[in-house]
Amino acid sequence: MVKRRKIPDFSESCPQFFKVYLPNQSAHRLQIPPSFVKYINGVFPFESTITSPEKRSWHVELKEVDGHVYFQEGWQQFVHVNSLEFGDFLVFYYGGNAEFYVNIYGKNGCRKEVSVPSREIDREITHPRDNQTVERRKSKRLAQRSNDEEIAKKKLCLRFSMATQEGNRARKEASKVVSKFPFFEVVMNPSYVDRGYMNIPSSFHRYMEKDRHGVTLVASNRSWPVKLIKYGLHIWRFICGWTTFCRENKLKVGDVCVFELIGKNDFVLKVSVFRCPN
Repeated sequence: MVKRRKIPDFSESCPQFFKVYLPNQSAHRLQIPPSFVKYINGVFPFESTITSPEKRSWHVELKEVDGHVYFQEGWQQFVHVNSLEFGDFLVFYYGGNAEFYVNIYGKNGCRKEVSVPSREIDREITHPRDNQTVERRKSKRLAQRSNDEEIAKKKLCLRFSMATQEGNRARKEASKVVSKFPFFEVVMNPSYVDRGYMNIPSSFHRYMEKDRHGVTLVASNRSWPVKLIKYGLHIWRFICGWTTFCRENKLKVGDVCVFELIGKNDFVLKVSVFRCPN
């Protein structure tokens, strides 16, 4: 029997909040306390990940509605899989990079352990003599796939925990930046590194112009043209050219970038990268 390792000690080092599960308020979405939103770096909506001590993960969209931030798309599945009931007590730890960790306690005060459903393998054989070998191979492949998925989840969870701890150092260094130019700071989350876009924090939108469609990013004495779009009513994004900038500057999850507006007329942003140690 393989022992499930607990997620390393997030309770002391990470920002956290708790919620009491009330079905009439929280069945379809869960509001994040307004005073906690300051810890979340990004422009809504964007995808977050919630991970349990059993190393199961759910992708849940963070969305801003009427000035409040909620776990929304994907939250119902989280509720269903974890069998949340009236009065359950949920403690969320925020590890940065849109990664949340959760402990769930029942009304009895003890932590709820949701068992991981075993993958059912179809062993039904219509013609035993003819199909026995085929079914054995099929069962073996499915079992191997299930095992591979569990190993991948464990590696992913470990990567998140290490990135959280090491990323704190990068954020501390970035927080020391002082500039005479307007600037903003962004922690590279998986979406920004892998999906070809980056959201610009709403606090910087005052410097954006409606007819602005491009920006020049400058780093290490090189420059990259990047396209700007307005996505929805309140979101500005870097898109075309951003992937190239990430690749050629070797950005990875947990790195922190500070963008300084050194040229307002032609919209030139100087980028300083603070690396998350490996």
